[in-house]
Amino acid sequence: MTEKKPQLKVDQLSICYHTKRGDLKAVSQASFTIDQGQSVALIGESGCGKTTLATSIVDALPMAASVTSGRILYYQDQKEIDLLKLKRKDLRPLLWSEISMVFQASQSSFNPVRKIKTQFLDTVWAHDRSRSKEEILQRASELLRVVMLDPDKVLNAYPHELSGGMKQRTLIALALLLEPKLIILDEPTTALDLLTQEKILRLLKELKKEHGFSLLFITHDLGIVSELADKVVTMYAGKAVESAPVETFFRSAEHPYSRGLVDAIPRLTMDDREIVSIPGTPPDMIEQEIGCPFAPRCSRCLPVCKESIPESKPVPGGENWYCACWNPMSGGDACGNHR
Repeated sequence: MTEKKPQLKVDQLSICYHTKRGDLKAVSQASFTIDQGQSVALIGESGCGKTTLATSIVDALPMAASVTSGRILYYQDQKEIDLLKLKRKDLRPLLWSEISMVFQASQSSFNPVRKIKTQFLDTVWAHDRSRSKEEILQRASELLRVVMLDPDKVLNAYPHELSGGMKQRTLIALALLLEPKLIILDEPTTALDLLTQEKILRLLKELKKEHGFSLLFITHDLGIVSELADKVVTMYAGKAVESAPVETFFRSAEHPYSRGLVDAIPRLTMDDREIVSIPGTPPDMIEQEIGCPFAPRCSRCLPVCKESIPESKPVPGGENWYCACWNPMSGGDACGNHR
């Protein structure tokens, strides 16, 4: 069996927003790995730190945010690069050519006073001035057709002349332009109708299979997770509380919060089970209490849960499966050593 090689490793990453009330701990010692060619879904409630973590990879955090600890390791041609240690001028060549990101707010990702074709040209020329205009536009046209758009119409349009769904698909085409090794998608289907969502998901699966890139995508839709992900990382209150293969996640998630998300999925089968919701609300991430942040909402809470934060540890009998819980769903203490 061929050993999988990592493409990106997030190692004990912590990020704070500096507010008038104090530091908001948006991401707290989060760790997970994306292997080459692997598709990883980042899930959790709004405000749990998913987008903050993803934007830190491409150095797009807002001014009020800063990384306080940890590493983001990218692997390029057997070389390990800590993205957080790179100066902006050294990181810029990696963006779009090695790592690209499709932001949720597609309307904010394009220059409003420049035509779409100009933005395709600028993206390539920022990395390779030898490419001709005709060559770039031909490649752009091919990609726009792949995402089911008319290239003649889109390339000559200004961003405000495109609908939200068209801008989202155009941004996906732009993200593929330089054939990056890692693509990050923040709610990739949020502005699309159901039919287009299905087409885009099928398209992403085909492109990933054809080009072999890795994928990190953020979503609230567990249906998309089941379609597109190889691995699921659950975040709660800034912490990565579980990391599991997608089949394992849906069959037997170990963390009570992960299990709560799975149990909240509506079923098509006619049975007596009600849709289960997770009680309570997420914690205040400025005035964090001692212990596990999920403890006040957890039906499996033990005294130790209110006293200390559990570390992420391997789940017995599971491959590439980690959980941070004192009383996981299988019962007993979380065991094993920290990854």
